Amino acid sequence: MSRAKQPARTGIGSINRQEEWQMRVAVIGAGISGLALAYYLQKLGIPYDLFEAGSRVGGNIRSVRTDDYLLELGPNAISPSAEISELLRELKLEDEVLPATVGSHQQFVLRDGAYRQLPYSPLCLLSNTCFSWKTRYRILQERYIPPENNRYETVSAFFERRFGAGVLDYAVNPLVSGLYAGNPDKLLVQKVFPQLKEMELEHGSVLKGLFQHQQLSEQLSPFSFVEGMQTLPEAIADKLISLHTEHRVAMITRHEGKYIVSCSSPTDTDTAEYDLLVLSLPAPNAAELLHYTFPGMAAALQNIHYPPLAVVHSVYNSRDIGLPPDGFGAMHPVAEDTFSVRSIWNSSLFSGRCRPHEVLFTTFVGGAQAEHLALTERDTLLQQVHQELKELHGITAGNPIFQYAHLWHHSIPQFDLHIEDAHEMAQTLEEEGLFIAANWYSGVSVPDCIRGAKELSCKINSTLRHAHNS
Repeated sequence: MSRAKQPARTGIGSINRQEEWQMRVAVIGAGISGLALAYYLQKLGIPYDLFEAGSRVGGNIRSVRTDDYLLELGPNAISPSAEISELLRELKLEDEVLPATVGSHQQFVLRDGAYRQLPYSPLCLLSNTCFSWKTRYRILQERYIPPENNRYETVSAFFERRFGAGVLDYAVNPLVSGLYAGNPDKLLVQKVFPQLKEMELEHGSVLKGLFQHQQLSEQLSPFSFVEGMQTLPEAIADKLISLHTEHRVAMITRHEGKYIVSCSSPTDTDTAEYDLLVLSLPAPNAAELLHYTFPGMAAALQNIHYPPLAVVHSVYNSRDIGLPPDGFGAMHPVAEDTFSVRSIWNSSLFSGRCRPHEVLFTTFVGGAQAEHLALTERDTLLQQVHQELKELHGITAGNPIFQYAHLWHHSIPQFDLHIEDAHEMAQTLEEEGLFIAANWYSGVSVPDCIRGAKELSCKINSTLRHAHNS
């Protein structure tokens, strides 16, 4: 059912009927990118229609309230940014923001079966026991390594070149696997960590760049919302005047420079004409819609890989845990041969996720380096996660108080060589009035998606003004 705040409509052709000269934009997909873009277009006074096939908004941002537990199936927290802060003020969400605890900067990595804290600043490298003295010495020599501008350098190659091979197994691999469900041997550093590449080229050294940004980064702590991450997409949706849920776009065609969008809803089937088209969809869904109109782009999109990833929430009584979680969470390197790739300690991060005497773990299984494990049969998956948590945290309970599992068949888009063609073609197709607002293009984090949407709204505004004046 369409959102209650949406006025009744007879068909999409009747939406946004304004002066004939005004140009219209179709946005397909109400994930966080599509919602944010529609919001910024609306602020600029640009007529748009935002179509969402399902009844809910937010895409991969999904919060579930069950019993006494608040569970995140997608992103668990947001890192602050200028665009995010501005958006929170405009949406009047400041009172809903839930800052992470003081120790949220503490990240741990499993090494030799025990958790060790990762350094959270360059200065911490000197005293950190996660790396050997030899590795720490090599890291400090990074300042003298000359920069290279290799567009297709992988994450592993970049870190080995600048910091030595000692950082790969117990820093780079678990970080990339935990944050991006990816393989550092395949992901491109310029796509995944563009800030680090910019520091190398601008300062001649990543460490020098980090030192200059250290003070700012220490002030920024992640946050969520009292009722979970889904608060943000729902707040944006409530402000939109042209959001149409349960409107599935079945076909896109072109006629005389216009995009003809055909979609169906529970009550009707209709078509409408638009001057510009924005796809805010996962790559496979976008490929289906572009198969006839732009077959080359469709083929490129089909090559973007989304590995499966299972998310398992487990709750225990705090008195049954020998090693209580204290920090953001822990990453599990491939070298440690664990079942899971990462665990976020939600109850240590945010209040209200479980009852006061309990502890909530969110465990991730699968990703690009262990896809088969994500597809483990559900009961076995839950038991394996429980068994691993018992061993790592000294849990004495025979079973969790509560467990919940969700499988993302297509989780996080992989920014590897295969995504390059799609990115290049997306830039070219902007000349045809086709734009992209999606995490496979702007970046996978929520701040990346918000920033990308705002920048795109300005680009669309300029495009429409130029077309109107010409």
